[in-house]
Amino acid sequence: MDNDFICKKCGMLKINCICSSITSKSSKKMNISKNQISDIKRSNPHIDHDIIENFPFAHPREGQLEIIDEIKKAITKGFRYIILEAGTGTGKSAIASTLARIYQPAYILTMTKQLQSQYAHEFGYPLVKGRSNFACKEDDLESTCDIGTCQTTPHSQKFSCPYGITKSDDGGIPAFKDAFQNQIYFKSIDKCNYWKQKAEAVNSKITLMNYDYALLELNYVKHFNKRNIMILDEAHNIEDKLMHRMEVNIYNKRLEKDIKKSIPRSMMEYEDPSEWLMFIESTYEDYKAINIKNIPKNKADRINRTKHRLNELLNNLEDNPQNWVVDSSTGGVSFKPLKVNMHAEENLLKHADVCLFMSATILDHKLFSKWLGIRPAELYSLKIDSNFPSSKRPVYIKTKGKLSANSIKYTAPKTIPVLNKIIKHHKHEKGLIHTHNYKCQEYIMNNIHNSRLISHNSQNREYQLNQFEKSKDPLILVSPSMSEGVDLPYDQCQFQVIYKIPFPYLGDKQVNKRMRRDPRWYAYKTVMTLIQAYGRGMRAEDDYCATYIVDGNIDMMFKSPRYRSLVPKFFKEAVQRDD
Repeated sequence: MDNDFICKKCGMLKINCICSSITSKSSKKMNISKNQISDIKRSNPHIDHDIIENFPFAHPREGQLEIIDEIKKAITKGFRYIILEAGTGTGKSAIASTLARIYQPAYILTMTKQLQSQYAHEFGYPLVKGRSNFACKEDDLESTCDIGTCQTTPHSQKFSCPYGITKSDDGGIPAFKDAFQNQIYFKSIDKCNYWKQKAEAVNSKITLMNYDYALLELNYVKHFNKRNIMILDEAHNIEDKLMHRMEVNIYNKRLEKDIKKSIPRSMMEYEDPSEWLMFIESTYEDYKAINIKNIPKNKADRINRTKHRLNELLNNLEDNPQNWVVDSSTGGVSFKPLKVNMHAEENLLKHADVCLFMSATILDHKLFSKWLGIRPAELYSLKIDSNFPSSKRPVYIKTKGKLSANSIKYTAPKTIPVLNKIIKHHKHEKGLIHTHNYKCQEYIMNNIHNSRLISHNSQNREYQLNQFEKSKDPLILVSPSMSEGVDLPYDQCQFQVIYKIPFPYLGDKQVNKRMRRDPRWYAYKTVMTLIQAYGRGMRAEDDYCATYIVDGNIDMMFKSPRYRSLVPKFFKEAVQRDD
């Protein structure tokens, strides 16, 4: 691996490194003068001093301190779960930072590594990332830590990193004390950057993680202990993350390599989870019989995780087979849960005394909490309406028919003149077209011959997004996967098109069965994705972004009681119909 791709300061691959942004910005923002704190106190005499003293900026936005004060009072009253539903512009990250500082030790969880890095960039908190983000020191930086020498080649007859951390003081270098006051030691004075950043994160009073890393680390590795508060950003996606975490995939290629067996062809048609119990139990026993002492550590870790997952699946299928869907393919089989309400506490929420859920699209706090197994008596909900003027975020309805599976081939040709007209109207501005799926993306790219349009596939999404953001040209990004986690303020995106209403794909067995069992969930997922997409180009009170909707299925959002009750008022007030 070329050393030019590695940050000399933190050892992280430069693509994931944020050292320069932290040193240049966050330290300045976090050091507020005593005079500035005094000014805030004089202007807000009704706000507790510990809120003001822990607020990260010199100038709070309107309503921010009051929101923190209300959440703090809810915690004092004994509410364990708190929902903050507030749109862009509220300053949720500053609210999270203040509460984390007041109630530390704290976790702040984000959806992606990018959002995790944004928090670190803004506030300077240590973030923790997995082995694949670091170059292996033992392997002379030729590979990343997840496939380095200590993971794949015996070291002193053992597969262990010589730069890791341990609870043994045999020649070790003191690193920190964990929550139980056990002294942790570095094995070597010459520290590995992966373990160094992890040790710092474990020892920090406030730690940033993304959900995927947190679910793995908190439930399996367990270097981190329970904290006072966990702040869960973009919380509307927690159920999906937990479903993905519980999903178990069994592939024939892996079975053949590990235990010299495969799934009998006769079983591939079994749809009843109970019919798979004997096979899963047998497979679990085969994995238990593997001698992991003399195999590479990365493989041994995978074997251990597989054993754990199979045992977990076996227990879940025995206890509640109705909650599972079997999805077979030529290469293997997947077991997917329909609900996680029985598992959210054990897998995520138990790792803190108080959980604060933050999102712009909770939509219905009763449904949200029900799907996570939260009792109403333990929940406090706070909703803050958008303060962005509707005139600066208009929604224009320009439909020519429904883009449903049965009618799209007739309707799609009618949308091309509409799109061309929108593109021409915004000829000097950058825009985003949300297609919801790659089929619609391909149709638009094949039928609109305009050099302004760019697209991406699943492999180059981040690269194309970066090119779009940096370009000064009036490009139009055509994408099925930019509905959330993307910030495109001001001239980065001044118009967008929601080409197809984002109904979840009913060809997925898990989605189909969940929809039939709970139609409200299907409506919720649709509206949530729609509103998330609507917010991509409007990021500040003085920003502007026009949104166009060309799919006639938008009418369902306003006519069907199931959907209409979920559509936020701030979206409805921005709609201007122009068929």
